[in-house]
Amino acid sequence: MNSQLVEFSFFRPSHYSYECQQFNTGFLLWPVYEDYLLFTSRFFDEPCKKSSMENLMAPGLPCFIAHSSGTSGGATKHFQKYRHRDHVSLSTSEAMKKLNPPTSNGGGKNCIMYSLGYRQVVAPLNEDGDVEGRIPVCLMTSGVIRVSNNMVVGGDAIYSTIKVPNCSSPLAVSFIQNYKPFLFMYALFALVEPKLETINTLFTTTCRDLCRAIHDQLGDFIHCIETGVIPDLEGIDQVKENLQRFLQPNPDRAEELRKIGKAIETQGWFKQIRPELRVILATASGPFSTVIPEIRHYIGPDVSLETLTIASSEAFLALAYDPRDLGLYKVVGSDDVIEFLPVDEPEESRYLAQTGNVDPGKKYEVVLTTRDGFWRYRLGDVVEVVGFDPRDGQPVVRYVEVTTETQLPSIVDATSDLLGGVSEFCVCPDYRGSVGRYAFMVELQGNLGENAV
Repeated sequence: MNSQLVEFSFFRPSHYSYECQQFNTGFLLWPVYEDYLLFTSRFFDEPCKKSSMENLMAPGLPCFIAHSSGTSGGATKHFQKYRHRDHVSLSTSEAMKKLNPPTSNGGGKNCIMYSLGYRQVVAPLNEDGDVEGRIPVCLMTSGVIRVSNNMVVGGDAIYSTIKVPNCSSPLAVSFIQNYKPFLFMYALFALVEPKLETINTLFTTTCRDLCRAIHDQLGDFIHCIETGVIPDLEGIDQVKENLQRFLQPNPDRAEELRKIGKAIETQGWFKQIRPELRVILATASGPFSTVIPEIRHYIGPDVSLETLTIASSEAFLALAYDPRDLGLYKVVGSDDVIEFLPVDEPEESRYLAQTGNVDPGKKYEVVLTTRDGFWRYRLGDVVEVVGFDPRDGQPVVRYVEVTTETQLPSIVDATSDLLGGVSEFCVCPDYRGSVGRYAFMVELQGNLGENAV
């Protein structure tokens, strides 16, 4: 207990006074992201001073800054992530183990698709004007992988020359920023590897893209494998030499792929391409569930599809509980304090439930207090409690995708002037695309706005 007090004694007094003042006024009962901009914006000040950001959100400096992904919608949000002691980072450790599962005794390989790229690097300056640290601004998964493997930004040139023994692709692929060549290279090395057992794409939509890319560009892949030459693709110049080192001519494999051909309409086509494949790992709940039938068609009945986590830029919330049930997760609460707000109760703190007293069958919105400085932050995700893990009593939940009735009119209000003035509208689910969405049908007050198309 004393060590915890010492650790948190380094918090900035201004951070204390602000939170205490706002707490006393009741403002921080349900803080939203904008309430923290006073602090998070300091990490992007110019000049970037260490004195203005050290011990700001948590003790020390962050090891990376997670930015919200493109699936989140709205303006990009940033969440500072700090290194914590191992015994309070169990969910992160478990998530990392799931990302890189053990292979068979025969030396099987994993294709693990992740990015080590970043949008920018924050370089805080000390009082003498010297740089003290380089903090990457990146996706949550990118940052967690870097921290878990002690991969600092300054070592990227060395990391890109390495190929991890149980992985099909060299690390250089993970430094490709453009999505299409990133996808192409992961697919190329997966096609070459004869002992590929597992493909981990993090999300089912990426798995779908991988399968389609192999089908659509099969001729290009065959040419690369036959000649052993990495093609000139946009955005790979900085790693092309390192990629080339790990690709050798393989005419026999190229001929195998020619004989199989583009048979994407045949169930289990992907299994024909990679006979040793046994499992696909990818988050498959919520908005990522819509592509499951397509993926199952590609991989066939002999390859299992297993979900990974409920995670976001803010935190890891839950890990897969039963590989056979793609919607079932177990809450892992070691990293952060997780509370549950019943969706059918008033939005008041007295209705908050802890992990031990949630009710099976009820739906709750997740509320987080993180070790990285966010206090009772409403994540916006809704889960339904289905029971408890008998081993440790942690809640077992299903992810519930929820769009509230108040959100739909706000979308119309935001676009009404652009469209030309909306008088009436109706909404229905639209599943024509690979990912489900909502379709809006509107009645305009006049003509369509000039800038609407």
